[in-house]
Amino acid sequence: MGDTDMRDLGIYFGTFAPCHVGHFEQIVRAKRENRHALVIVSGYEGDRGNTYGMSLDNRIKAMRQLLRNDENVSVIKLDETDIPRYPHGWEPWLEMLAEKISGGIGNLDFKVEEMTYYVGEEEYIDPLRNFFDERWSGINTRITMVDRKILGISGTSIREEPILNWDYVTRPFRRFFVQNVLVMGAPSTGKSSLVQDLARRYSTSYSTEYAKEYRASQHVAADELDVKDLHAVGIGQFENNKRNIHSPGTRKVFFADTDVMMTKIYMKMHAVGDEFHQLKSVFDYFIALQNWSLVLVLPPREGDGSEYSATMHQMILEELEQQELKDVTHILEGESYRDQYQEAHSLVDQILKGGKDN
Repeated sequence: MGDTDMRDLGIYFGTFAPCHVGHFEQIVRAKRENRHALVIVSGYEGDRGNTYGMSLDNRIKAMRQLLRNDENVSVIKLDETDIPRYPHGWEPWLEMLAEKISGGIGNLDFKVEEMTYYVGEEEYIDPLRNFFDERWSGINTRITMVDRKILGISGTSIREEPILNWDYVTRPFRRFFVQNVLVMGAPSTGKSSLVQDLARRYSTSYSTEYAKEYRASQHVAADELDVKDLHAVGIGQFENNKRNIHSPGTRKVFFADTDVMMTKIYMKMHAVGDEFHQLKSVFDYFIALQNWSLVLVLPPREGDGSEYSATMHQMILEELEQQELKDVTHILEGESYRDQYQEAHSLVDQILKGGKDN
């Protein structure tokens, strides 16, 4: 289509749970065949995306990240929570759609005389055409059918086997399917080495222990950390993990060298009086936001008879049980580092199943 054949406004709507490369090809088509395109992300509270943390708000954020800096596309949210579920909510859904499109048109610097809807289901054609021909008689309504076979993949297939279909998922939506692996252990158990080696093995990203970074930047020793310091360390560790999970360098699996639970445990071991209870609810809030597919616990090394290490190891196991993570927790019992590495490697392969690269 040449520039002289350019139409006014292209409209492409869907749940985008997740947005895959087939969806993206249609977005490109809509914006190249029209002067502007509206991408409308629809859904409701508890819809199919929620199982993977893809709430409507999270899908909107991911879509806007995908299309950021693209002046030819506007991303709009359509919240269906308060209307009957499809197929019973046609009329209110169309009213909401019209309201969202009207708002999008209001932000354009040209007059819209023709709108093209890109749809993958024939059952949408008549309701869309009949409704908008009547609603906006001065705007020509066109419907373009998308051949779904050309897309090559479906959201359902991705949700059922996300790791196997990883490369079909657009980058900002991959975070919802990353298999997060947490490595925990008392000091000097080798967890940092294990995290780095596993990340190298799977060509992915990992996070480091934020407490070390914090102590260095604040020039404070481990035994000098107070309540404010521990609060900063806990939140900093959460943000450190989150940043790496969302990193473009993360591929299918992510390895965390500790998390907020370890800060909470450290706080419990060292806090005085009511200090622990002051931060417990804060730490528990951020712990609940975390999602771990696998937790690997390194026990104190043989010959380490310190009471401190034994106590911390037991508190780690108790915290994991309290957070209902016992079913995904594995204690690496290998006698050597190599044995522990091989065991961890095997467990990670199991959560990746057929989607591992090599």
